[in-house]
Amino acid sequence: MKPAHSILLVEDNPADIKITQRAIKESGLPVDLVVVRDGQEALDYLLNTCQQAETSAARVPDLVLLDLNLPRMTGYEVLERIRATPALCRVPVVVLTTSKRQEDVVRMYSAGANTYIEKPQEFQRFVLALQTIHRYWLDFALLPTSSD
Repeated sequence: MKPAHSILLVEDNPADIKITQRAIKESGLPVDLVVVRDGQEALDYLLNTCQQAETSAARVPDLVLLDLNLPRMTGYEVLERIRATPALCRVPVVVLTTSKRQEDVVRMYSAGANTYIEKPQEFQRFVLALQTIHRYWLDFALLPTSSD
């Protein structure tokens, strides 16, 4: 059986965290979901995982779902740090946010976002969005391995 993919959800809204967890459970996707609630916690988690991966079985997430508006460090700042860190720079980052402001879209793509998605308001559309993200990034796309 194929191992579960590791997804890091960077989200500060408790309701959005619950909806994401429920949507992933309902979708039946093989996912180990790690949740962090602010930008600094996300960066700490990612950098710590990189260090542990060098000496243990810890692994860098296969995908990051990143909210834009976060406490302590914005999604933009987190993305900039991810792209500036050699051990993380190839991890796909999907911005999943309520903002559909064109300046946010342009800024995040310019910083290296792989995809920018406005969070669907309807639950079934949210489930479909997560299934599509998973299917594309973790089933179809060819990604470099962590040893590359």
